[in-house]
Amino acid sequence: MYQYPKQILTIDQQVQSYIDAGMEITSREDIEKALKLIGFYRLRGYSFHLYDNAAKKYVPGTKFEDIIKLY
Repeated sequence: MYQYPKQILTIDQQVQSYIDAGMEITSREDIEKALKLIGFYRLRGYSFHLYDNAAKKYVPGTKFEDIIKLY
């Protein structure tokens, strides 16, 4: 059986990954709600243009609300 190489992240770990990557968080409660409803990986696709792959960080000033607006 194939084993998926990525570990499943809890909601807290998902929020923390955004924070660690430099995203500005205004309401942790709103982010948790969005992640539960929409999903981490689905939302992540809307943030690619705001992410600097070389630095492994979001562009300074990036807010979670920016991603929700795009979604």
